[in-house]
Amino acid sequence: MSTLDLLDDGFPHGTPEGFRAGCRTVACPAAIPCRTVYTRYNGDLSFARRLDGGMSLEAILEQDAERKARTRRDDRAAATADQRAEAAAALKPTTSSKPQPPVARRPARAKPGSRPPALVEDPARESAHAGYAWVAAARTRLEKLGEDARVQVDGDLNLYVEALDRYVDELERWRLQRGQLRAQLTAASARLRLAKIAAGTGLSVGGAIEKALARATEEHRAAAAAYDSARRPVEPERPRIPRRPRKPRAPRELQPHGTNACRARGCERPECIEAGQAYHREWMAQRKGQPIPAEYHGSAYGYQLGCKDRSACPAEISCADASLAEERRRRREAGIPEQAPRVPAGPVREHVRALMAAGMSVIGIAEDAGVSLSGVKTLLYGRSGARKGEMPSEIEAEKAQRILWLPTPVRTSRSA
Repeated sequence: MSTLDLLDDGFPHGTPEGFRAGCRTVACPAAIPCRTVYTRYNGDLSFARRLDGGMSLEAILEQDAERKARTRRDDRAAATADQRAEAAAALKPTTSSKPQPPVARRPARAKPGSRPPALVEDPARESAHAGYAWVAAARTRLEKLGEDARVQVDGDLNLYVEALDRYVDELERWRLQRGQLRAQLTAASARLRLAKIAAGTGLSVGGAIEKALARATEEHRAAAAAYDSARRPVEPERPRIPRRPRKPRAPRELQPHGTNACRARGCERPECIEAGQAYHREWMAQRKGQPIPAEYHGSAYGYQLGCKDRSACPAEISCADASLAEERRRRREAGIPEQAPRVPAGPVREHVRALMAAGMSVIGIAEDAGVSLSGVKTLLYGRSGARKGEMPSEIEAEKAQRILWLPTPVRTSRSA
């Protein structure tokens, strides 16, 4: 698709089809570019319904602008209502008539050797802080400790509960004080804002507006400083609960030398090696003596269990064939290609010898046939290394065909 096609009057600009057809730039002549239309069509169900209903892009833009303007008006009205409510709350007296919850009295630290009396429970206070639930859970763990540790930890818990009571009371007073300071700061901010507006008009009678602005600024500074100085009280640190003593473990007894267990730990002594080999022989003999379950016949696992005779396997597909098929599948999944077809090497070897008798060299035969020199040498003289002298019985069919295609040169004799 070329750029001239985008300038055609019949091109569907402003539609998802236009984006699919190739209009993906911001230079789209539609009211909404094809790229934006495609994105909104796939992610905005309301936009997709309006577009499928035949509504034009201009009408959709007008509806979106109306919705945004209505949302801004609602937000502005809600903010104005909140400011009026805060100003009304600042004019009310700040004294709280809410009754204070009764403070639970905790007993002093118990003397060594004696159990502390039951604590006075207060549901309102117990739910005020998570530390009370932690204390209750810690007291249930004291039964697992010794007598001395139990008395010591119980006394520490009593001291922690007393400090926690004081912290909860201070926290409640801090919250009330912070609410009052927040209301005072809000009122001072409103007065300062009004004073700044009045000062911006430039009208003043005897400096009254300037004095009001300075007074409002000072009040706002003092209210902000008081609000920042109201620090949250510090929570008391929880006492440490010791763990219950663990039972001593019996020392581990290691098997002596000359056993399979010692060999399994990595011992290289001759008697340990012999013990490991004997254990393996006994285990193999025991496994071979057990019959192979019928459900394992015809599988690679049956071949591993010892079913290696194709004629003796009762399955339709013997375990040996199943093991070969599994090995081929593993090699194919690993990316190892299948072995090329092979043919007997005898006729190819005789043809190479005929070529050499006609005057061709080994190097020339390899170059003309397009095969490796080492392959031709192995075909003629046998393998090297551990299988030195062994003549290959088969050769790849493609290499054999290349060699057999070489014609035998005709040697011309000179007449005397």
